[in-house]
Amino acid sequence: MKFEILIEETISDTFYVDAETREKALSLAREKYRQGAFILEPGHLLDVKFIPLATDEE
Repeated sequence: MKFEILIEETISDTFYVDAETREKALSLAREKYRQGAFILEPGHLLDVKFIPLATDEE
C-alpha cells in the first residue's frame, strides 16, 4: 500500500537592502526574490512538518 506524505519545510535567511524607507526596502526585497537575486539555501531550517494526505480509501 502506498501513502502520500507531504513534507513541508520552513527556511529563512537574512538579506540586506539599501532603501530610503522600510516599505521601499520590503518592496525591493520582494522584487529581488521574484527575480532570483535573493535565494534561500538549505541549512537555515526553522521547521519541518510531515503531513499525511487523504486518499480515496479514507
